[in-house]
Amino acid sequence: MIMEGEKTVFARKASGLIRSISGRDALIYNIVFMAPMSVFIYGIWASVTFPGTDLPLTALLCIPLAVIIGLFYSIYSISMPRSGGDYVWVSRTLHPALGFMINFFLFLNILSLVGTEIPWIMDYAVTPYLMMVGNTSLIPLVASAEFKFAVAMIYYLGIALIIAFGAKVAMKACLFSFAMILMGLTVFAVSCLATGPAGFQSNFNQVSGMNYSEVVQTAISTGWPGLNMQATMLGVQFTFINFLGFASSVYISGEVKDVRRSQLMAIVGSAVVFGLLTWIAYATAYYAMGGDLIGAISYLAVTGDPSYKLPMLPFITYLFMYVTTNPAVAALMLLGWSFMPLSAGLTYMFIGVRLLFAWSFDRVVPTTISRVDRRFGTPYVALIITVIVAVVYQVLWIYTNFMGFFSYITFGWMIMQIICGISAIIFPIRRKDIFEKSPDIVRRKIGPIPVLSVLAILTIIISIWMAYASMGPAFIGQINYSVFGFTVGVFVLGAIIYSISAAYNKHKGLPLELTFKEIPPE
Repeated sequence: MIMEGEKTVFARKASGLIRSISGRDALIYNIVFMAPMSVFIYGIWASVTFPGTDLPLTALLCIPLAVIIGLFYSIYSISMPRSGGDYVWVSRTLHPALGFMINFFLFLNILSLVGTEIPWIMDYAVTPYLMMVGNTSLIPLVASAEFKFAVAMIYYLGIALIIAFGAKVAMKACLFSFAMILMGLTVFAVSCLATGPAGFQSNFNQVSGMNYSEVVQTAISTGWPGLNMQATMLGVQFTFINFLGFASSVYISGEVKDVRRSQLMAIVGSAVVFGLLTWIAYATAYYAMGGDLIGAISYLAVTGDPSYKLPMLPFITYLFMYVTTNPAVAALMLLGWSFMPLSAGLTYMFIGVRLLFAWSFDRVVPTTISRVDRRFGTPYVALIITVIVAVVYQVLWIYTNFMGFFSYITFGWMIMQIICGISAIIFPIRRKDIFEKSPDIVRRKIGPIPVLSVLAILTIIISIWMAYASMGPAFIGQINYSVFGFTVGVFVLGAIIYSISAAYNKHKGLPLELTFKEIPPE
């Protein structure tokens, strides 16, 4: 324990955070972070990236991969259950600069994603609905940058208020959003089952200006191979990207109750539930719309084939207009779908606040940032900074092309997991003091090897495979070295910021190395 100088090692003696998040809350939080039904958009790109991919099957194949990594993160979090997640673990085992570096990358990247939420709703929910009801005169308005930005500002204000009122309110918002998402998915699935293949084909042929059978035949004649197992096994790599975030509750561990039970349930459970929800979404779409049609029409759209006549890319939210001609049913489905990006943005900003808090509590950034509102247990200074960063990103998303530099998020995420895995392997040796005081689930071994180390090795292997795949020609085409350099540069910038902070604190007589000898207090 730290005795003399305890007041200065951390920002204060207690974090001020309240353990108010239950296992169920953390489970729902992880699921909405992964954004169920976002596959209605991503699936089209998967069908083109690996032509012939059987999307429902990839969802089921991804579940065991996610469970392996989920077990690793949940057990590691039990050893050091504090806000900041892998920042705390890596900084206490490998080096503080590495811990801050990977966390800094996460902070910048998840907040960059918040800028997509309102544009997604306008482009992939509101616009298709206006097309369905024939009110196309409003489309230029909802598609305009000014309208999207105005709605986004209202959205950020709402998110800020939810987070400001504390973790309990934020978790209730996630629960409500999840219920709405399930409602939307249920409407979608039931509609697909009720309409069936014959109904969809009839509606598609009458309304779309294209012919169902000709779409598939034309795609095959221009190179689309049809659904096949080889493409499906490759497509697993793409679908797995949608699973990223099942371990997001580790970053809010300082507010999770009964961490040992809660994190296992939340992380592993969310990986399984998300996989099943994704399978339901894909399977019912394939049943009504046809897996061949989804793959073929996606291929024609993205390759620019002149036979493609639809007014927008064939995202499943758009194709749903050929499943039902009932505007009320379509509105319910699209309303539920819209809660997916809305709630995902909430979880991203909630984590962003906690990451800033963790850095500040360790004195890597100014300690003022870790100030907590006594009534609601919210790091209010960190919240203000997070909202400002999110607004800046929104401006960049809408008015510039700068956000293209965030194209290699998956590669960077895998680097985070690899570094975290390496830290777990040496954790029982280098931080034996913490390891031996950890709960028994952390200390369990297979022979002489800790289970945590075994899971870490498997996580590293999967992450290397995913990192390699995410930079392959099938995913991104030819590598853009300026974008790649930007991705690496974010990590480097994190290391530079830490070095400056370490030098400053040492000059003030408060060397940061003292901080990282201990786990932050609760």
